[in-house]
Amino acid sequence: MRKQTLSAGAIALFMCGSLVAQSRLPAPQYKLKAEERTGSHLRRDAARGRIPFDKTYAELTDEQKAIVRAPYESMAADDEPPFPKHGLKRVYETIVQIRRRVHMEGIFDAGVMVGPDGKASEVRVYRSPDPEVTKLFANLLVLQEYKPPLCHGVPCTQEYAFKVDLQYTW
Repeated sequence: MRKQTLSAGAIALFMCGSLVAQSRLPAPQYKLKAEERTGSHLRRDAARGRIPFDKTYAELTDEQKAIVRAPYESMAADDEPPFPKHGLKRVYETIVQIRRRVHMEGIFDAGVMVGPDGKASEVRVYRSPDPEVTKLFANLLVLQEYKPPLCHGVPCTQEYAFKVDLQYTW
């Protein structure tokens, strides 16, 4: 599974897959900037990750696609996992907004069942730090549009793995 840490203000988000753990080279970091705090002209990182937030799956490099594919055990060369249709930016901007209202820490781990039409049919929550987080994040994920998964080049139904480690950092 991908691990991610999220930040609103001083909270940071890290995304990494199992390939990151295998690599000895420092991984590039992509940043999603937060809005300026009152009285400051500095924009802190709202999120940081191994995959660009503003890219669709088609726009990712082969290395970045490998990070997205890492949680899937038996994926053939012509298979593709589901992925947010417009990239990760909208998802994480919304999570940052949620974090401003609901202060929580812990791991949120879920799978979104995405059909051949790119629509989510359900969210399976495997772990959550709080019932309110479960409700808010599940609603966020089920309302997203996804790039349909491909099984041997044909659109199919598959789970989109989503895992976020919510932590406050100062």
